[in-house]
Amino acid sequence: MVGLNLSSSISEKKEITISDSSLAVISVIFFLVVAGFGGLRWYIKTLDNKLTDLSASLDENSSQLRGDKVNRVAYFDARLRLIEQQLNGGAVDSKILLGQMESLILPNVRLTKYEYNETGKFVAVSGETDNFKYVAQQIISFKSEDLFTGIKVESLQRTEAGQIEFSLKAQF
Repeated sequence: MVGLNLSSSISEKKEITISDSSLAVISVIFFLVVAGFGGLRWYIKTLDNKLTDLSASLDENSSQLRGDKVNRVAYFDARLRLIEQQLNGGAVDSKILLGQMESLILPNVRLTKYEYNETGKFVAVSGETDNFKYVAQQIISFKSEDLFTGIKVESLQRTEAGQIEFSLKAQF
């Protein structure tokens, strides 16, 4: 049998030094930094391309939004706003207004006159009651409702029969 030399099969162990391990760590960190920098550059380039595409799309759309088509839309919008203002701020239905006022009238007050002025945007009411307390309560009743903005006492006097006649003017 052929003999084997066992002494040559034992290999020498190489010691790892601090400088070798630090070189490996620095190399890994360097490659990570380079990869991160490259990734950020790619991401910024992608965002720039998207921004360029959006800018081109906006320029194309803004060029289409010029001329007669836009003027036609603007005129239509102006007419629509005018119609809306006329519908919202238009005439008040006097029957509904009278119904709301009747619900505000106290039982001790008797109305003798009701006048609605659409152009002046006011309502004039005249009535009779037994004493001044009911007139004051009636004014407070009108003021408590959001229907009117200002209430003025036009006249207040005692009749020969002992009744109190009053006249109120309310803006709406």
